[in-house]
Amino acid sequence: MIRIQRHSETAAAKIAAAPRCLRSLEERLADDMRELAFSGQDVSVEMLKYRGWSEPTLKRLVPEAAKIARRQSVRQVA
Repeated sequence: MIRIQRHSETAAAKIAAAPRCLRSLEERLADDMRELAFSGQDVSVEMLKYRGWSEPTLKRLVPEAAKIARRQSVRQVA
């Protein structure tokens, strides 16, 4: 049986399959947080700003990035 696909179905499938940029930003921030923590420095907004993160971005991403960093650190230590 031949099925005709409309462009909207194809485009929606491609968008759903594409990785989200937001997730990669959270993972990068989590990596920076872990790097600071394992080097013995405090993980603070000032230190993250020094590494190039802006304050609005930090406000948006820190809660999820902290969870990711904690999960990765537990896996690494365990």
